[in-house]
Amino acid sequence: MGPMKTSEHTGQQPPDRTVIHRFLREPFTARSWRGVLYSLLSLPLALLGLVAVVLTVVFGVLSAGLLVSPLLALFLSLDRWFGALHRLLARLLLELEIPTPLRPRRAPGLSGFLGHHLGDPAAWRSVAYLSLRVPLGLVQFALGFGWWAYGVLFLCYPVLRLVEPIRETDAHGVRHEVGFEVNGFHFDTWQRALLVSAVGLLLLLIAPWLARGPLALDRWLLPRLLGPSATSLRLAQLVETREHAINEAAATLRRIERDLHDGAQARLVALGMRLGRAESRLAKGDAVKAQELLKESRQETKEIIQELRELVRGIHPPALDSGLGPALTTLAARSAIPTAVRVETPGRPSAPVETMLYFAAAELLANAGKHSGAGRMAVSVLQHGNGLRLLVTDDGRGGARLDGAGSGLRGLAERVRTADGVLTVDSPPGGPTTVTVDLPGRL
Repeated sequence: MGPMKTSEHTGQQPPDRTVIHRFLREPFTARSWRGVLYSLLSLPLALLGLVAVVLTVVFGVLSAGLLVSPLLALFLSLDRWFGALHRLLARLLLELEIPTPLRPRRAPGLSGFLGHHLGDPAAWRSVAYLSLRVPLGLVQFALGFGWWAYGVLFLCYPVLRLVEPIRETDAHGVRHEVGFEVNGFHFDTWQRALLVSAVGLLLLLIAPWLARGPLALDRWLLPRLLGPSATSLRLAQLVETREHAINEAAATLRRIERDLHDGAQARLVALGMRLGRAESRLAKGDAVKAQELLKESRQETKEIIQELRELVRGIHPPALDSGLGPALTTLAARSAIPTAVRVETPGRPSAPVETMLYFAAAELLANAGKHSGAGRMAVSVLQHGNGLRLLVTDDGRGGARLDGAGSGLRGLAERVRTADGVLTVDSPPGGPTTVTVDLPGRL
């Protein structure tokens, strides 16, 4: 048997040593100090939020009269402002990014003003959050800041005892140093004072872990009550998808119009003129020249038909008539990089999904051929949940990004979103690169 590998040989610390190291290090991390500051602010903010909630409820009860409704709208705006303040603190201190909820559009007039504020779901959800902040803020302040304060106080007790000793006068009129007292037990010696410091140090070590419970509950509540609702997120996504679809359709129409005008239309005009010249030659009895012109016209007709086929191929590739698998195989055969194709779907997807997957694969293959420097590629279409997943991988240099300037991937991602899909890129420097396109099974 060979020698057993210990932590010194493997370079890995034992699990118990790692846990102890993390336990001792946690009070000194930036995350713990941000949590302390958040817990310190939680109590005053909870009290201010309680005042705003009480005023909102009072004016809400009185808002049966039209004269009080504008005041209720103003207090709802105050509640929404408090919600924005908590989102800011969550981003700065808890490192929790919460999107700002969208507001309904304001119609003109007093009714529009009231509807804009009273009909704002985000404002009412802010009221709910501020109501829950009262008990939550008290617990966060006690566990997140109170234990820290006691820990620092106990840790510094020997110094405080030296600077300002605690003395009492006994029955004989003699003053004695008594120090800190717990149930009649006085910490009036240096040894006992150091014991208080040890307790303070222990409190500082466990305080970050005690504060995690209330902070975790707050992390759970914040996005659900102060962030956008699932309905509003879906509505915003649909609006964005609609804009992309309109822009994509307009760009496609402009491209078709330009190709027809600059290509087929111009060539058809030239063909008509050539046929007119042939007709003129026949009228003059020059059959040889007329035959030559007709021959040129026939060749021109073939070229125009081929050009129109290429134009139609940009709208619906004829290769898809045989299915997605043969279409991708044909596409891979024309690629400059050797490409393997694998298509495993339970059935044939809908025509829009097939078309989107085909054009996405075509653009990704073209981009890889231009920029990746890869030696091999692979294209796969697999079932993923209720939809389909396109995977395009290469062994190139990597570094592809969606947010790069002039990135074709970004434009492709926008087109994929119009089909309610998602495009992601995993391309570390040095490769390999994997681009994933997830689409619903049917559109």
